[in-house]
Amino acid sequence: MKIASIEESHKHSIYDILVESSTHEAAALDLYKQFLDVVKDRSIYLEEYARGMISQEELHSMELRKMLRDFKPRDQN
Repeated sequence: MKIASIEESHKHSIYDILVESSTHEAAALDLYKQFLDVVKDRSIYLEEYARGMISQEELHSMELRKMLRDFKPRDQN
């Protein structure tokens, strides 16, 4: 395993950080779904691990969407 790189926009407002985090979470979710496809019907343990990670990433994504839903960046006032 290796650590995934996080794309850096060099913007550091709270809104920009939330958007970057959301993009990173979406990419991680996609990777875990690909992993689940690879291990499906090969290892119950790895399937359950992948499902657990997918569940966590989906929860993180929902939390970020909630934070972004009502967030209005300063430059859009």
